[in-house]
Amino acid sequence: MKIKTNKETLLKGLSSVNGVVGVKTTLPILSNVLIETDGKDKVRLVGTDLEVAISSITEMDVIEEGAVTVPSKKLYDIIRELPTGDIEISVAKNNSVTIKSGKAVFKIMGLPKDDFPKLPSFSLDQAISLDQVVLKESIQMTSFAISYDETRYVLNGILMGIKGNKMKLVATDGRRLAYAQKDLNIRDSFELDVIIPAKTIYELSKILLDEGVVKILCFKNQILFHFGDTFIISRLIEGHFPNYEQVIPKEENTISTVDREQLLQAVKRASLLTSPESQSVKIDLLKNKILISSRSPNLGEAHEEIEADLQGDDLSVGFNPVYLLDVLKNLDVEKIQLSVAGPDKPGLLKGKKDFLHVIMPMQLN
Repeated sequence: MKIKTNKETLLKGLSSVNGVVGVKTTLPILSNVLIETDGKDKVRLVGTDLEVAISSITEMDVIEEGAVTVPSKKLYDIIRELPTGDIEISVAKNNSVTIKSGKAVFKIMGLPKDDFPKLPSFSLDQAISLDQVVLKESIQMTSFAISYDETRYVLNGILMGIKGNKMKLVATDGRRLAYAQKDLNIRDSFELDVIIPAKTIYELSKILLDEGVVKILCFKNQILFHFGDTFIISRLIEGHFPNYEQVIPKEENTISTVDREQLLQAVKRASLLTSPESQSVKIDLLKNKILISSRSPNLGEAHEEIEADLQGDDLSVGFNPVYLLDVLKNLDVEKIQLSVAGPDKPGLLKGKKDFLHVIMPMQLN
């Protein structure tokens, strides 16, 4: 195999697949990226850890067709340090890979393609299509609530449901819940109800664009996302996602409308004086304002007042500031609504159509 390309093109392709390449693995081949020619002007790069696989096709000059697998991280480090300009990669019969750029020459040992895991074959005839920006935004508004507690495996991802012309994404770690719903323009017969692992969600969030279409296909216990010249194939999390609908508050006795950025900064400042012994920030929802305060016996106390419009009775409630900040940072709106049914009831945050976030209360010291 012999190919020519430039530094930027190769780095971009490697960046898209590197996230799923195994670093600590008992199978050396999983530390490698597959480089395979596809005709006279395209090269396919593939990385996998057996749970998630990413394949990306990049335009390059193919001088001699072939395939090889190369240590992915090492290759990326070499290409990153090379000067800007053309790069030539050639492979000898013993899978020795030579990388040339200007007067710089590197030789690294590869492994044959035959040892690399084969990706499943598929047809996109039954796939559904939706705008990349719709999926990207929904992931952004929910992924921060994914649980990383391995004892609750079904929460280590996002529930994705599609029925009729509606798509929902739900994530929860048991202390907070993020929910997104979007209208789609697809055939009514399509239904989907799967849990997508956090790693796949993270890779999707990196690669999805604000334009273009993504095709989604489910087969066996796997899901495929195809967009542009890239596709991601992932195993799904098996199990039953908890009944999230019973967590979403049905009553909104006290509703406070407030400037999102002001609340974000006030909570951020108040969180500076929280501690492991006193983790909560106190939120007083009052007639024309919100009072944000924190108190830690060994550190001190903080309080700040911001303007707000209140509907309902005055109310005080405690929240983990990290959970509030995660929501407020991801809502790109001017105003948000914080509603609470009682001092020991979950808080409900709204600010953008089709998105809502539930945060469980904390005991106030």
